[in-house]
Amino acid sequence: MDRHIFFEEIGRSLFNGRLSPGQRSGMVVKLNAFDRQGIADDRWRAYMLATSYHETARAMQPVEERGKGKGRPYGEKRKHDGAPYAHPDKLYYGRGDVQLTWYENYKKMGALLGIPLLTYPELALDPDISARIMIEGMTRGISNRGDFTGVSLEDYFNDRVDDPVNARRIVNGLDRADRIAGYYRKFLAALKVAMVVVVLLLPAGCKSGRVVTEKRVTRTDSTAVWELRDSLALKERQIAFLQTGLQRAREENIHFRSKTHTREIHYDTTAPVDSATGKQPVASEVITYTRSQYEKVIDDDETRHQEWAGARESLVRGHRDLALTVDKQTHEDKVLKEKTTPPRFNYRLFLVGVTVGIVVAIFLGRFFSRKGT
Repeated sequence: MDRHIFFEEIGRSLFNGRLSPGQRSGMVVKLNAFDRQGIADDRWRAYMLATSYHETARAMQPVEERGKGKGRPYGEKRKHDGAPYAHPDKLYYGRGDVQLTWYENYKKMGALLGIPLLTYPELALDPDISARIMIEGMTRGISNRGDFTGVSLEDYFNDRVDDPVNARRIVNGLDRADRIAGYYRKFLAALKVAMVVVVLLLPAGCKSGRVVTEKRVTRTDSTAVWELRDSLALKERQIAFLQTGLQRAREENIHFRSKTHTREIHYDTTAPVDSATGKQPVASEVITYTRSQYEKVIDDDETRHQEWAGARESLVRGHRDLALTVDKQTHEDKVLKEKTTPPRFNYRLFLVGVTVGIVVAIFLGRFFSRKGT
């Protein structure tokens, strides 16, 4: 399949011609998962992509349920049968490409895939794990049945049946069944257009035995770049999950102690019994005392205080440097302002000068008028 053509086709038909990097990389992960699991039927591929398109609101990436189950029965610490649970301290609301819910479903899917989903339900948000959950739940995979509702893609897409409407029962009854069937048809059309088929076209009247040379054209596009970015993002998520697991381990106090105390006393049976102790004298005594202790306690106040003090000192130092920088800049701005600002006009001196000038003019006028008379 030419994925470049697939993305162009589905981008036009379902994404308004604007396929984001996240949507593209999300589909790449699922297409790779289909290849790894041997999902060859384009109808199966198209319906799973359509399901992800609907359940993730077009993101094509694993998402968390809005509200995180608030107001719904699985939004509380209760199993499907209503029984409460205290451990793990998690809520099993919708996550992933198909919005996996309920304690029992996380437990079952985790056991099938060998993933600790019950302990770490956020793993369902990992794109690769989410794709595996979708494939296992919607096909007769490891369990040989549809793990979500008991039915699977094999029941609705086979040699005799092609029913994208009722296929919605694989996940959630007939909720939005017609709408998702419409998405399915567009994904299926894009997959068929993108499918590369090697056809030897022989001209009319071509005799048997004619040798036709197939020319393979390799086109390099941006798909490799997206796959590389997806791989890097996967590594980052794996590191994040490892860090999460490490942090949780640090938050637990682990105490393991083992003690072995062995004492062997050998008496001299050839000697007479001691009248005071009623026993024969001790010939030899072997005492073995072994104690091993492993403690890992993260609530180390002294270490935490030192770390806090170091962080505080660094923060204070940074604040001091910033304050000095601000003061320096303020001083430089002040000097620059003094250099560039023109001297202020002294209005008082100007008025005094004008007044003196008027008085002098009046005096001179009178003086010359008297002299003329």
